[in-house]
Amino acid sequence: MHGISKSFPGVRALADVSITLERGEVLGIVGENGAGKSTLMKVLAGAYRADEGRVLLDGAEFAPRGPRDALDAGIVVIHQELSLVPDQTVAENIYLGNLPRNPLGMVRRAVLHRNSRALLARVGLDIAPGMPVRRLGIAQQQLVEIARALSREARVIVMDEPTATLTIAEQRILFATVADLRRAGIGIVFISHHLEEIFEICDRVTVMRDGVTVATRPVAEWDEAGLIQAMVNRPISALFPPRTSSIGAPMLEVEGLSSTGRFSDVSLTVRAGEVVGLGGLMGAGRTEVLKAIYGAMPDTTGTLRIDGRPVRTRNPREAIAAGIAFVPEDRKGEGLVLPFAVRDNVALSTLDRLAWLRMFSAAGRTDRLATDAVGELRIRTPGIGTKVGSLSGGNQQKVVLARALTTHPRVFLLDEPTRGIDVGAKVEVYRLIGELAAQGGAVLVVSSDMLELLGLCDRILVMRGGRLAGGIEREAFSQERIMALAALG
Repeated sequence: MHGISKSFPGVRALADVSITLERGEVLGIVGENGAGKSTLMKVLAGAYRADEGRVLLDGAEFAPRGPRDALDAGIVVIHQELSLVPDQTVAENIYLGNLPRNPLGMVRRAVLHRNSRALLARVGLDIAPGMPVRRLGIAQQQLVEIARALSREARVIVMDEPTATLTIAEQRILFATVADLRRAGIGIVFISHHLEEIFEICDRVTVMRDGVTVATRPVAEWDEAGLIQAMVNRPISALFPPRTSSIGAPMLEVEGLSSTGRFSDVSLTVRAGEVVGLGGLMGAGRTEVLKAIYGAMPDTTGTLRIDGRPVRTRNPREAIAAGIAFVPEDRKGEGLVLPFAVRDNVALSTLDRLAWLRMFSAAGRTDRLATDAVGELRIRTPGIGTKVGSLSGGNQQKVVLARALTTHPRVFLLDEPTRGIDVGAKVEVYRLIGELAAQGGAVLVVSSDMLELLGLCDRILVMRGGRLAGGIEREAFSQERIMALAALG
């Protein structure tokens, strides 16, 4: 792609962007939301037509009139939001829009299943072609998407945030498949906010910022600090705003919290003005502890005190009334109603307070609440009436945080608050967390990002196998200490 430029009304999305992808190469593309990554890939995939520039495919001019032209040329985009049809079979999804048919137009089922089995084997997926897609896990669905790409004899596969919803084990399966595709000579564009993934599987990395390409270099010539500085135009030390809060008396006290089969005998304290991290490996019970405190985990025992007073949180409504806010890991599944407007999502937790006689929404107060939240949290949206599902991941996360803040909580339970958002949006979330602590809030944050825990927290507690394995004070912070507690107890 040479000299690609693209403008929309009032916005110059791309300005003279150039990238090159070789056969059998994995090219990482990184940048903040709004850097132009998706727009560039939509030009490649035929969804947008560039205002200037040209695309060459195997040395020949390539000017797709639409997505069908790109598919026919072997260019396939696998989006973060999977595009499978849940009620159709695996085989039907693999050959969606391209089913093998006989001269009478009837689907040749035997051929469909035979070809599908061969493609599934290529991506290391041992499932029946006739299985409905809705019965598959996210990682299996991701591999079905790749099998569909191979069914079209893909030469170029674009993977946009492919690991956003995968566990560590599922990521390993995906990375092994990417390695096989590379050996088969397929060029792969890998877009991710997770820099550790970029360093693991990419051959070269292109950094985009504000619609231009900043630099392209072999992955061995980058380090994490250099990549981040290139993306946000500031050093890594500026990621975490300086903390100004003073730590006070215990605000959240948990004693002997247990839930059969999930975690047991968890006791912890978070003081006013303090940010405490909860680290550990996948499956250690971190999310379950936060949900139990919030009243969203059944069969929980133990005691809970807020500001020294015993409280009961048998459900989220009681937790909210006690001054507890929870930001879930799965913002789209548990934190937002995607078809609703920004206004409605911000107000979800305070409808009782905003409604008149609990029957009619007080539209004016709802609008003011949402407008204030958009300004205070710097949510980038065309308006409070915009559907929240159309916002970027970082701005969706800010809407979830805004909804939590409307209840005026004193205790904040944050589960992976920066998962799947870009570096710039992370800085905004870190700033907000610092402000919550500075105002006397108690923050308990679960994160799988070592750098995040080390840069954000005053103390780090580590879980292993459903129990607290130990704690680390800030002056003793190190990745090695965290991993030792997480893996060895």
